[in-house]
Amino acid sequence: EGQQQSISCDALQQVDINRSLAQKNRILMPESGTSRWQGPYRMLRTRLMQRMRANNWRVLGVSAAGEGEGKTLTALNLAISIAAEVGQEAVLLELDLRRPSMCKRLGIPLGNITSVVDYLTNDKTTVEELLFSPGIERLGCICSAEPLERSSDLLASPRGQMLFKELRKKLLPRTVIVVDLPPLLSTDDALVVAPMIDAMLFVVAEGKTPRHDLLEAQHILEEINVIGTVLNKSVEKDPKKYY
Repeated sequence: EGQQQSISCDALQQVDINRSLAQKNRILMPESGTSRWQGPYRMLRTRLMQRMRANNWRVLGVSAAGEGEGKTLTALNLAISIAAEVGQEAVLLELDLRRPSMCKRLGIPLGNITSVVDYLTNDKTTVEELLFSPGIERLGCICSAEPLERSSDLLASPRGQMLFKELRKKLLPRTVIVVDLPPLLSTDDALVVAPMIDAMLFVVAEGKTPRHDLLEAQHILEEINVIGTVLNKSVEKDPKKYY
């Protein structure tokens, strides 16, 4: 009975996205063909999923030390890559509430979705209302609309904790939830959410992240279960060394 009530991503309401804009924004759309980014993301997905399954983990946070490291694009493309695996589903959860950008990157008008902030501020909003399909097989999304300053207070609230409990309970057991979190050094949001996720993927941009920021982030990450680090924007050309 519980299995029958589980939410499948392919049964979600579909929201139209601007697919050509998404491709311009380097999002791995299924129709992109063989983009040179697909190989590295598949490799990242495979390595992550092996560890997630071995530990029975379902919720993966993605963060970085500061802004402009590419953690949102990494979260987006990773979720798409996970959903591309037959028999696997993924839900992308946008919790970078101070600087939400998913709708803009996907070309979704803000009025076409129910924002995660609506759920956090209104007891009557349900998880089912938040979830939508962007028209990519086996992928679900929950996005944020307008920027929100007091985001950590809302995420730490009972409604913030309820969001994760509801998603774990209502989504199919095989569904992996990829959470786009704010940068670690910009706000305490990632620390607030850390107890609600199973593992954290840390994104570092080559030539972008200052050493002192990395050391400060490393200190914060000591309290969090880090599944791995991705070297983004790398100038490395050796196809055997994606990261």
